[in-house]
Order: sequence, then C-alpha cells, then structure tokens
Amino acid sequence: MQNTDFFQQIKQVDIPWRSTKISLPVFYYDVSTLCVQFLASIKKVRQFLPSGRMQPFRVTPWHCVVSISAFEYRNSDIGAYNEVSIAVPVILDESSPLFIGTLNQVPKVPQVYIHHLPVTTEIARDLGVEFAGYPKFLAEIDFERDGKWVRCHLKQANQSILTLTAQEGNLQNVPRSRMQPITVRSGYLLRCDLIVSERQQMGHQGAFGVSLELGKHSIAEELKQWNLGKIIGYQYAPQHQAILTPVIESFSVIKD
Repeated sequence: MQNTDFFQQIKQVDIPWRSTKISLPVFYYDVSTLCVQFLASIKKVRQFLPSGRMQPFRVTPWHCVVSISAFEYRNSDIGAYNEVSIAVPVILDESSPLFIGTLNQVPKVPQVYIHHLPVTTEIARDLGVEFAGYPKFLAEIDFERDGKWVRCHLKQANQSILTLTAQEGNLQNVPRSRMQPITVRSGYLLRCDLIVSERQQMGHQGAFGVSLELGKHSIAEELKQWNLGKIIGYQYAPQHQAILTPVIESFSVIKD
C-alpha cells in the first residue's frame, strides 16, 4: 500500500537494540488480515488465563470468544513476516455482561489477551518477547490463495497446528479501529495499543465459507480442550496499514 497519510506527523524514536536500531512505534505499511471468532467453553478458557483480573467476553452463560487471526506483514519497520494470533478478548477488573456482542455492545476499544503468537522471523520473535512479553515462537506460516479462497497453514517442526480457511467476498469500506493487546511478564499484565488504518474489508456473522482444521501439535490439542464450537464471525482485509506501540501500561497480575 503506497498511501502514507496514515503515518503522517507521527514521530518515531530510534531505540538501540543489539547491533541495530529499532523504530518505535512500529509501522506496518502493507498488511493483510484474516480473523475468525469462535465460541468456546468459558470454564475451560479461564483455566489458561494468567490472571483473575481477566474476564472473558461472556457471549452466553457458558461461552466466551476465542479469536484466531492470521497476518501477512509484507512490509514493516522490522521486515516482512507472517504471524498467527490465538487470543481471548477480555475485560479487566470488571465482570463481562452476558450476551456481549448481541444484547450488549462489544467495547469500542477491546482488550485482547494474547495466548500464542507464532511468527516466521527471528527479529519479530525476539523483539516481541523482549519489548512486550509477547508469547512468540518461530513457526512455519504459509498463505495460499485459490480463486475466492484464502488459507493459512500453521505448523511447527513439520507438525500441523491448524489450517484456517475463508472464502473471499465483497469488500466494504471500514473506518479506523483500535485494539489493546494484553501480555504477561514477571508478574505484570502489559498493555500496548494497535491502531489499524481505514481499509476495505469483508466479513459477516456466522460460519458460512469459513473452516478451521486442527492438527496434532500440543497447541492444537489445547484448542481442542477449549471446546471450540460455533463460528460467530470473521473478517478479511486484503490490504491495510497498522501502528503498534511499545508497552504503555502495566498492571499487577494480582489485584491489590
């Protein structure tokens, strides 16, 4: 994407890191995103959350949301790489209302606990771990496009973790959006900000044209424990831009 208006008047700071320098916040100039939301057992998911301060979105009394997202970063300040996020939207320090997303609105700027974040390059892994406690590890992440279909294959050491498939459709203009990734390190919850540019995006509620195939990797087995069920929505944006801040807020894992 050649348009740079999204980044105008934002001053980056160069931070020494190892034998090079890193510009913060990180600019992502050309990105595609596929994001799918699943119902999951709230009882099972809570067992994997690192803090009782985190309350998953309650879609029903028994179900929360798990989001699996696949990213192609074709051009960024830290190079080109691919990434898959396995995450749980949460509310900190307050109970989630029931039927969030239907009778109750999703927060305008959602907070999302990042549970797994495999990437394809060492610099993306090391920076994410060191600067913000992201749970990154190296993996193989390949995208395949076949007519109207887009697929993301995720595996590690030749062992399949998952394959996410979605059917492309009509794109609509979508305004700028924000999200707050939450990670955990050394007894603290860490918050960054992710700002996503205006973009063309398709998506809808329900499972039409979307599928998830889980492999036999330990992460796949973990997801099976969560009882991933009904697909409640997905979005696909073939090209956009983003800005990721460093950590800007921290909370003790245990509330005083």
